[in-house]
Amino acid sequence: MFKVIIYEDKNGKSSIADYIAELDEKANTSKDSRVRLKKIYQYFELLKIYGTRAGLPSSKYIEEDIWELRPTNDRFFYVYWKNDTFVILHHYIKKTQKAPRQEIELAKRNLKDFLERSK
Repeated sequence: MFKVIIYEDKNGKSSIADYIAELDEKANTSKDSRVRLKKIYQYFELLKIYGTRAGLPSSKYIEEDIWELRPTNDRFFYVYWKNDTFVILHHYIKKTQKAPRQEIELAKRNLKDFLERSK
């Protein structure tokens, strides 16, 4: 089984963790938030069990080392790091057919930062 960790910047902040916490807070009163949150946890679990072998529609290769986890309209970029560990790098909400270049570049910057601080 794989391990999944969520990227945090040098200050310990994580937009991904903040987004999930926000959904969790709204889940008490919003069915949409409840469904999104449940799907996100299910897809994280798929990643833990199958890794990149989960395949479409849940997981898709993007470029270089970056993959995309695809619960509902949420998109999470992730990468295999080491010792059976995946790092969730960035999150955005899908609005177009193709992953926006700026979102991919942000995931790459987060990956670079993560690798530099993980030496």
